[in-house]
Parts: sequence; structure tokens; C-alpha cells
Amino acid sequence: MGKVPNAILTNSPKLKDVKTVADFVAYAKAHPGALNSATQGIGTTSHLTSELFQLMAKVKLRHIPYRGSAPALQGLVAGDVDVMFDNLGVSLALVQAGKLKLLAVASSERLPALPNVPTMAETLPGFEAVAWYGIVAPPKTPKDIVDKINADVNEALRQPEVKDQFKKLSAGIFGGPVDKTSKYMREEVDRWAAVIKSANIELQ
Repeated sequence: MGKVPNAILTNSPKLKDVKTVADFVAYAKAHPGALNSATQGIGTTSHLTSELFQLMAKVKLRHIPYRGSAPALQGLVAGDVDVMFDNLGVSLALVQAGKLKLLAVASSERLPALPNVPTMAETLPGFEAVAWYGIVAPPKTPKDIVDKINADVNEALRQPEVKDQFKKLSAGIFGGPVDKTSKYMREEVDRWAAVIKSANIELQ
């Protein structure tokens, strides 16, 4: 149905002069091991996004796992941690309140609601990390039922009031045929499996 991007956020005094992802990468490379990254916990989307960033930017951040988004964001606002890769639907209010600095979004394209905010892919080509929301059914669900649900959902996604609600959540509309969603889900499994393996992430 839709995708909500993660974003790179900071409030660290160390990074007061950092304005862009390129600035952040340069600082991290110049100060190896000096920056820490807050996450929602081991294996969460913020953790995986942080690991993907480290792989693609060739930097190393110290992992600080919290128990969920709320305490991690509290730590970030307080300056206890340096950076967080968090879902924009959750953290945008803190950015708008001036409590956090938003460097970039992790969608493949700039958000219509935030046209002046760059994507991380503009600095790290191919970078994408989004939370996506879809509807699934058991494998043996009759095709006519699947097609009917798919058509109804796509019709709903075209409604102005639904589009407005998605925009408020910083969500991009996905929609389309079943095969499009299936392909995207397989790509996501492969993408994050590679990150988990490379970073040697194990749930505790």
C-alpha cells in the first residue's frame, strides 16, 4: 500500500556543523569510532538501516540499542547519542519542533511533502531503507478473491482523502498489481538478508 522512509537524524553537539550526509560521512571517517548510533534494538529497522549505512559509506558507528523508538529518540533529543536512523512517520514531529536535525531521507526519491530534504541516495547511490505496509493472504487464496482485494485497495489509494492521510504520515503510495508487490517483497528479503549476514546480526 505505501512506504514510509527512514531518515538520518541528529542532535549531537559534535555534529553541530554537519549539514549533509556527505558532511556526516566525512566526520565519521575523520573520527573513527567516535560516533554512536541509537537504534530501537537489535535487528530492528533502525539497526539494519544503520548497518546498511555503515556498509555503503564505509564508516563505523558504535551501536547503542534501546528498547523501542521512544526511548531511543529521547536519548537522541537529550544528546546522549549522536545519530539515529528512524522512521520519519515517528520522528518528523520532533524535527518540526526543532528538537532534531534531519539530514536526509532514505526513500529512493525526495518526498513531495519535503522537497528540500535530500535523499541519502544522492550521496550513497542505491541507498534505500523504508518501512512498507502491504496486505497478504494465505498462499492458496483463490485468484479472483486476491484480484478483487487488490482492485479495491488500489481504488482506495486513489481517493484524495486517503492520499492526504498518507502525506501526513510521510508515506508514499505504492499500490499496483499483485506481481509488483511480490517482486518488491522478494527484493527486500534479499536486501536485508545480505545486510544481516554482512553485519553478523544475531537476535538475543
